[in-house]
Amino acid sequence: MPSHDDFGGQRGRGFDPDDIPWDQIGKKIRLILIGLVVIAVLLVSKSMFYHVEASDEGVVLRFGRKVATVPPGLHVKLPWPIDTVYQVPVHRIQSLEFGFETSHAGRKTVFASETSDDLEVAEMLTGDLNLGHVEWIVQYRVKDPMDFLFKVGSTESINQSSLPSGVSSDINPAVPDTISDVSESVMRKLVGDSSIDYVLTIGREQLAAEAEQMIQTELDGFEAGVEIITVKLQTTSPPTAAVQDAFQEVNRARQKKEQVVNEAQGERNSQIPAARGAKDKAIAEAEGYQNRVILETTGLISAFLAQLAEYDKAPEVTRKRLYLEAMEVILSQAGNKTIIDESVRGVLPLLNLDPGRPQPAGETGGAR
Repeated sequence: MPSHDDFGGQRGRGFDPDDIPWDQIGKKIRLILIGLVVIAVLLVSKSMFYHVEASDEGVVLRFGRKVATVPPGLHVKLPWPIDTVYQVPVHRIQSLEFGFETSHAGRKTVFASETSDDLEVAEMLTGDLNLGHVEWIVQYRVKDPMDFLFKVGSTESINQSSLPSGVSSDINPAVPDTISDVSESVMRKLVGDSSIDYVLTIGREQLAAEAEQMIQTELDGFEAGVEIITVKLQTTSPPTAAVQDAFQEVNRARQKKEQVVNEAQGERNSQIPAARGAKDKAIAEAEGYQNRVILETTGLISAFLAQLAEYDKAPEVTRKRLYLEAMEVILSQAGNKTIIDESVRGVLPLLNLDPGRPQPAGETGGAR
């Protein structure tokens, strides 16, 4: 340490600018400037490269105007704040649950407690003034990234902490809220226009289909940029345990009724074709018999007319020929007959009572 005399002596000599180490100060300033430039280059380079996930699509904005849509992979952009990139999950199916909440999905799904305030959305009033518990799920995907990002709500609350400057990956939080509100409104309207029996039994699929169309229509009107994939009713039941058993018994009875009706319908469908086949067979046989009788009758008429024509040519000869032909047919079917002249009085010597012996010369065989 210098003594007071030394300081006094230095002060006595006065300030000399030549004593300042300008060369060392200049080197330090240059090093600081170079370091600042390197840091700036690194920051700019970091903000220029970004990666889009496989299930996403990147929307590049330049001073707030869309300039490109990029597929998944590594890309380059102008440094922030010139270019800003939003990653939108266009290939990812997203789900919203109403009336229940999945705490842990897996082989054995774990659901949240039913006492949660968020699950009260499932309690609805039906058209016949009954209270029903309706749980459903809505699945959707992004179909228009620009509408999804900017038409409903804003992207100001999107998290950018873990990404390069000017790159955002979280979805617009206003869109799920909008879908949730629209879905609840539509489902309450449909359930409010239906009876409790319809909601609990045969109307489940119809309600889901109508809800899907109405939700899509409402969201298209809002230009939300999403497409509803499916709306599925998970559980529909009475709200209190005191009446659940009675409703379940009614449901079982209705299902039994539908089963019996379906079985009867199946039996009817199996019997009617067989009866129609038997009917067609009987009609075909009758028509065949009719045709056969007509042909046989036509043949007999033709033969009779031919005989009549011959009879007109020689009546006496034709009459005898017909008589002889008829007798030939009759006698051939009459068996053994003995014809005796009326002048014969004693017939016993002439009759052969033993079929095994030859007949006398006076016997003749014939039939009449």
